[in-house]
Amino acid sequence: MEETTVSSEFMPIPISEFVQGVTIPVDLYIRLGDEKFVMVGKAGAHSNVDQFKNYQNKEVAYLWVKKKEYYKITHQSITIAGIAITKKDLEGSKKATLITHSARAMFRQIETVGLDLETYNNSKLICDAVLGMVETHRSLTDLLGSLKAYSDQLMSHSVAVSALSVMIGQALGYEKKATLEKLSLGGLLHDVGMKALPPELLKKPLAMMVPEEIQLYETHSFKGMQMLQSLGIVPDDIVSIVYEHHENSIGQGFPQRLRDVKMHPLAKVVALADAYANLIIPNVNCPVPKNPREALMYIEHTLGIPYNREAFRALKRILEADRKAAA
Repeated sequence: MEETTVSSEFMPIPISEFVQGVTIPVDLYIRLGDEKFVMVGKAGAHSNVDQFKNYQNKEVAYLWVKKKEYYKITHQSITIAGIAITKKDLEGSKKATLITHSARAMFRQIETVGLDLETYNNSKLICDAVLGMVETHRSLTDLLGSLKAYSDQLMSHSVAVSALSVMIGQALGYEKKATLEKLSLGGLLHDVGMKALPPELLKKPLAMMVPEEIQLYETHSFKGMQMLQSLGIVPDDIVSIVYEHHENSIGQGFPQRLRDVKMHPLAKVVALADAYANLIIPNVNCPVPKNPREALMYIEHTLGIPYNREAFRALKRILEADRKAAA
């Protein structure tokens, strides 16, 4: 077995994420000590879940890969998701899971190497899969229900906002693929600035944050905008979505306290999708999620619809169509 001792070159992947029989595109290692890694799988071999379970029985929770090779896992995950979307007989919940796996791989790559051109291009490929999923799985209730049980909250939330934004955009009459792609990509990347915040802060409910922590939390929109602008190729529409996704129609959002008339048209859609997804996907601020109808009523009657009215009516039409289809 090959051994190596440079821990800074490696990153962990939970064993539970590996799927039976898939070709592994990178060498796999287990960690025996702070500075000792032993290769247990060669690139090109097929994954053996039974073997991985044996590691778990020995309290090995992670397999390790070299950071410089992780992009290969991201590419593979996106490719599998893209193929799955074309299969008409595959359940929508399984498609959503595969896309969320891809999103998680992409965001893990951002954590490791930062938001670079490669990770940005990967995010665009994921959004192609999201668009395909929306086209073949139009029931909002079923789609979001399939994401609720997913353990990685940020990933399921990001995929949900991406898909929701596309659905709302279509209900508003947006037909150009370029526009729907921007909604999907803006929705997927809207919280990318969270990666610049301390992990312990993100585990804390907003209601329990002190003013200084809230102020730091509210910088994530600006940080996300900076990350996208630094690439030099991201369309201004997507940058605006990321920067304005916490604004609202009544000027009580952040970071600029914009009112509806000042907001970017696509940001209005993603802002609503983000707020709605936060109510129906389990998260630190809403550990007991509402069902789709309850969430809609909460925005309408408890919050008083602080979001773009046309976008809200579009979301309402989507849910009404779902209700009639299920009757």
